[in-house]
Amino acid sequence: MGHNNMRDSGDDIHLYMPMSIVAEALGSELHTDDIDKLVAIRNLFAFLMGQVLVGTWKRPSLFSIFLEIAELLRYYDFTNYDGSTFGEIPDASFVCYLTDLHLSDVRSSREKTIEAIILGEQMKSWNLFNEGFVHGVGKWDDLVQLAHPSFSMINNTTQRRMEKASRDLSTRLKAVQARIDDFDFPSLFAGIAASSTLGKTIDFKAWKASFASMRKHTLALYKAQYGSWPPKAKSKKNEFEGSGLNRLLLREVYQDFSDVYDMLVDRTILTTRTADMLSLNEVLSTDPQMNALLKLLSEFDRSSPPVLPPIPFDLPLLPDLSTTRREFEGLPVKKQAKERNKKLKDDEINMALMQSYNRESIKVTPFVESFMAFERSLAHGKSMQDILDLRVGQWIFLYVVLQSLPLLVVDAPGLEWTQGVEYFLCEVPRGAPPWVSEDAHRKLDYYRVPDGSIVGLPPDLVEYGVEGIYCRSHCWQAADRWMGQEGIAQGNANMFSQTNPFQARKPLPQGFLDGADVDSSRPPSAYLSSGPGSRASSPDRQSPRSSVAYGLELLPLPRDVVLGGLQNGSRVSLAPDPTKSFDNILGTVGASPRKKK
Repeated sequence: MGHNNMRDSGDDIHLYMPMSIVAEALGSELHTDDIDKLVAIRNLFAFLMGQVLVGTWKRPSLFSIFLEIAELLRYYDFTNYDGSTFGEIPDASFVCYLTDLHLSDVRSSREKTIEAIILGEQMKSWNLFNEGFVHGVGKWDDLVQLAHPSFSMINNTTQRRMEKASRDLSTRLKAVQARIDDFDFPSLFAGIAASSTLGKTIDFKAWKASFASMRKHTLALYKAQYGSWPPKAKSKKNEFEGSGLNRLLLREVYQDFSDVYDMLVDRTILTTRTADMLSLNEVLSTDPQMNALLKLLSEFDRSSPPVLPPIPFDLPLLPDLSTTRREFEGLPVKKQAKERNKKLKDDEINMALMQSYNRESIKVTPFVESFMAFERSLAHGKSMQDILDLRVGQWIFLYVVLQSLPLLVVDAPGLEWTQGVEYFLCEVPRGAPPWVSEDAHRKLDYYRVPDGSIVGLPPDLVEYGVEGIYCRSHCWQAADRWMGQEGIAQGNANMFSQTNPFQARKPLPQGFLDGADVDSSRPPSAYLSSGPGSRASSPDRQSPRSSVAYGLELLPLPRDVVLGGLQNGSRVSLAPDPTKSFDNILGTVGASPRKKK
């Protein structure tokens, strides 16, 4: 009450800050160290109020000033409830300084990158730490070669994580180089496409020939555009600083292929595929050709680690004579087959191809225009069946390129400064920030899986795992937009919205937490048990399932809540296994334990 009266009266408030001053002890004028201490206290209050900061001879840079402010914040015990920040006011104030002073723009300076990581740690700023870490991993070798004195100030755990992330990035880049340097996928047609039995009904040779022609066309186009492929540094036809594949180049390639994908994809059929291994006799489509195509795409997704989640909409629109001849659908089946094998005139070919595009998504770009011209040149003098085989081969090429790139071209979330950056920005800081203890950070998000069971998973595994990265890529983001559009089964759209873990959390059904108690002394994993049922034993494998969100529904639970009312049984294993996909993980949830013999 007294504090409020004092504020309302306008009287001055005097705050005593105990500190040792050399001049007081010696009875002399202010010493240089005294001035530094007084300016430091002055800067602390200026920082909290968002005012101008002052430098001294001892601390002339923003980096040194903020390090001193961080030291004072720790000394005076500024903190939030769990120690993850210095509190709401210091955190909000530092965000303003980051914005106004562009402290997180480290694109052109190795020294600023090192300083951003250090300041992020010392100021407990996740935004700055994340920006510095991701950029630092992208140019890790350059940071190490710089041998800057401040490098040793980076937390040892952070250094080890950055070094590990750099090795992981190198592994990803080598895998992409093996495919995209020459757009070569040597084992693609060595599986189901080599089947002598299916080869009698499916013209895999025609698909392979179309694939090869699309590859040849793409290489020729990019060589003409960039001077060579992969591009060489500082060529007359490009402005890249380094030779070979880089972030800007691969993002341009990914955008080109995404544009053609948007134009050709069938948005009415949501995939029924999962990352599980397919059985030999499993049927993915009632159309034999599409069934063979989907199995071939599944083989590619599983051909090398990591296992890739299938694209949500993974089938192309196909040209058909029914779009150019009104009477075609009324013909007998044998007559239709005969007509499909007759050579077509160019006018009808052009009409059929145009009807097989999502015309509202056609972009006027050099790559799209060249593809449309290329497709027509190949279709000249061909029958509709030949054109169908051409489209399938082109689609396969499109699919494998799109699936090969997200691990490199999808930037880490939360970055502010990415424009013009050639090095890759895809490696995120894993685990607890260095200023937060692992025990305090070791929390789980809870998800409901399709069989009704509940599973606890580390947020890092969901958001930054392979499936999480692909969920942020173009094909998944586009699928999210298309879900509610006309032509898609409402059940599929509902399934997506309910299982997408990146959408807003929904309120739980009334009574869900009946019997639940809060006990902060025990981790959530101590109470997590599997519910009834098993995904692996689900009889309806053919029901449409959104591969976008891999069957997880994020539950709005505090991370220290005891989940009551669940069936007793074996507890869910919460230790992440990097060799497993989400389909493998979810397949074990709720599975009944084997009886002992």
